[in-house]
Amino acid sequence: MKKAELRKEQINKLKEFANTKEKETEDSILLEKLMETDLIKNSQTIGVTASLPFEVDTSELIARLWEAGKKVYLAKARADQDHTLDFLRYTYMSKLVKSKFGVEEIADGDAEVNNELDLVIVPGLAFALDSHVRLGFGGGYYDRFLAKYNPKTVSLVSSPMQFVSSEWPVEKTDIPIQTIVTTNKIY
Repeated sequence: MKKAELRKEQINKLKEFANTKEKETEDSILLEKLMETDLIKNSQTIGVTASLPFEVDTSELIARLWEAGKKVYLAKARADQDHTLDFLRYTYMSKLVKSKFGVEEIADGDAEVNNELDLVIVPGLAFALDSHVRLGFGGGYYDRFLAKYNPKTVSLVSSPMQFVSSEWPVEKTDIPIQTIVTTNKIY
């Protein structure tokens, strides 16, 4: 299946799932499983993306990371430069603005940038559990960032996002995720 077709299919599937009680339950299970990992325990600087309504909700995760004394950095797309990301320090005081992609990002241009993070929580639309490749939103932002900085990576994967193997063409620029957290297992 072509990536564009699968992206559209996955977004529709995730939007349907977003309106169910099951999504709330799965998000909660994924959060608990992630918070119990050594990845979180051993990381002080953590990059995350503010989630869209149909993605695994990261708002509670961010609050829990703050409570645990972690420094949280929110992804900001650099579309006008090299189609990659910067991660900006996110605190209770940070003001957010919606990007052209509909994702909330730090509004303050003077916010601390840290791209040498201990851990990055990577979003996606689909994940192959055998090879850990992901289907992103199509801009290559995360793949470019991961190729350049090579941080530890983890993704929270709800049931509609799981594929046993890749059903989409994998390119040499697609960077596999190191750890995948599902409601049943950590891969």
